[in-house]
Amino acid sequence: MHEYLARLQDPNPLVRMGAAWALGQMGEAAATPEVIRALVERLLRDADGGVRREAAWALVWIGKAAATPEVIGDLVQALGDPYASVRQEAVWVLGSMGEAAAKKEVLQALVQALRKDEAWGVRREAAGALGRMGAAAATPEVLGALVQCLREDKDGDVRFEAARALGRMGEAAATSEVIGALLERLRKDKDWGVRREAARALGEMGEAAATPEVLQALTERLREDEISWVREAAAGALGVMGKAAATPEVLGALVQCLREDKDRDVRSGAAEALRRLLPAHPEALRNFLCTLPAPKALEEVFRDSPGAVPALRALLSDPDPKVRSRAVQALGIVGPAAATPEVIRDLLTRRLDKAPSVRTAALEVLRKLPVSSETVSAVLRDVQGDEPEAAEAAAWALERLG
Repeated sequence: MHEYLARLQDPNPLVRMGAAWALGQMGEAAATPEVIRALVERLLRDADGGVRREAAWALVWIGKAAATPEVIGDLVQALGDPYASVRQEAVWVLGSMGEAAAKKEVLQALVQALRKDEAWGVRREAAGALGRMGAAAATPEVLGALVQCLREDKDGDVRFEAARALGRMGEAAATSEVIGALLERLRKDKDWGVRREAARALGEMGEAAATPEVLQALTERLREDEISWVREAAAGALGVMGKAAATPEVLGALVQCLREDKDRDVRSGAAEALRRLLPAHPEALRNFLCTLPAPKALEEVFRDSPGAVPALRALLSDPDPKVRSRAVQALGIVGPAAATPEVIRDLLTRRLDKAPSVRTAALEVLRKLPVSSETVSAVLRDVQGDEPEAAEAAAWALERLG
């Protein structure tokens, strides 16, 4: 380590770059005051941009051990450096320290950089640094600066990072002003990356952002945005907003997307959103099973979806045989989470259903569900000999136990 420290003073910038890189590769093992001080000196004072970048990388790799008050103070002072590249690298290192650097003086300096620095790269890194500090940075002053940036900054990359930062702060940033600014960017921003990050940020805020206006805007992006990545982000945001998002309009848009969108990733995002939302809305789940776009949609929505089991079980007694049949099929797709004695008992009852399609579906699922011998025994104990399901249970048990 001492050898690399000596090389940081070498007149050849390539040697200094190599020394900084090597110290960074050591990670926390290099987190001594002497090493950190030498790297900060290279970051802030070296005339060669490549050396400064490697010193910055090294400090990032060393991690939060570098977040001492002295180092943070030096980095904050560097935000007044005449060279934009130095300011940008200092901001980047501060952001890498996360919550450990979320001190009042740091937040004030980053807000100042975000509002007034002439270099777009510095403003972008300032927004990114605030985001990496998470909820700890969600002060009124910081939120106000990010909102101003979203609405006024002419650079799309800066607005992109501002939206991402607000998303990383999650519910701590979910003020009406923030939600309004994200909503505005979601609807109007010409940069598709900003629209995507605005959708994601609203999703990260969860139910706190699930206002009628936000749900409407996300639904519009899902249906109308020409960029598939924006549509995918809108579907993902709707899926994580909880029960408040399980409205007929939202669910209808997701089903339409699952049926019609030409992009596979968007359809996958819609399926994931439906997987999260449908169990919270029994009538919507029933409608989905009635108007299923294609049998494959069952697999896309219910694969590995244990949360849907109670709602699907409730539909096994639906008056419509199509609903009963598809509820049975969906339980089979859920997999091991549906292989409980209670579900097996329900399926055995469906083996006696009046509708042939339901009986056939129940037989198929009973054969393929992964059940343990203990589950089989529990089912046999639960079924009395004089019940109609008894014969079905005995036949099924013999088949499964071999």
